[in-house]
Amino acid sequence: MEAIQIAGIFKNAICRAQEINPNLYRITMDTVFIGTILREKGGWCLEEVSGENLTAENVQLIGAYLDRKRY
Repeated sequence: MEAIQIAGIFKNAICRAQEINPNLYRITMDTVFIGTILREKGGWCLEEVSGENLTAENVQLIGAYLDRKRY
């Protein structure tokens, strides 16, 4: 599945979310993997993290954007 570009999450960096399994998304910042997020029970949670860029607030912002696009 193709990646969804999300503006405004990491200032000038490009954030992309790509669905790898149902409700599981791979998150990249400027093509560098920074973690995966999972949608469960109507909310979003951090599944895996690589580095310090993917915070709980960013997970919720990305999840809200994905909800508007997908659900």
